[in-house]
Amino acid sequence: MGEFKKRELFVVDEAFQFRYSIMLGFTGLVVSLITGFIFYNHIVAQDKVLLLSGLGNNPEITAFFVQQHKLLLVKIITVGVIITLFMFLAGLVLSNKLSGAVFSLRRTLNDLASSGNLSLRFRVRDSDELQELTDDLNKAMERVEFDYGQVSKDKNG
Repeated sequence: MGEFKKRELFVVDEAFQFRYSIMLGFTGLVVSLITGFIFYNHIVAQDKVLLLSGLGNNPEITAFFVQQHKLLLVKIITVGVIITLFMFLAGLVLSNKLSGAVFSLRRTLNDLASSGNLSLRFRVRDSDELQELTDDLNKAMERVEFDYGQVSKDKNG
């Protein structure tokens, strides 16, 4: 489609992009919590087997296991927060490809509606989603421009 200048705004549709990012962040949080819960319960079950095998008679060893369980919980929560933030930021980046393309298409449609200039063409960055839709819209615009030109010639000629 040729060179297209880099979009200056990263967040072009705040409502859509943040909603999408929050959904991805929430998904990351749920996956982290489920994984952490399973992992934590597995470790605690393994430690109970060790403690029941006779190690539980020593209070220092029992205190060590309790300390390790607390440390494991902190690590699981930290990883969950990091994954949630990463997924939220990934949502912003990924949603930009879609919302940026929609923003560009809407801007061109508004220009077309206000000017009536049928030679306008839709443009999005090559890396944006909806590139195929943009190509199809441009083909349709070429056809409309051609047909309108033919109708105008028939009326005048």
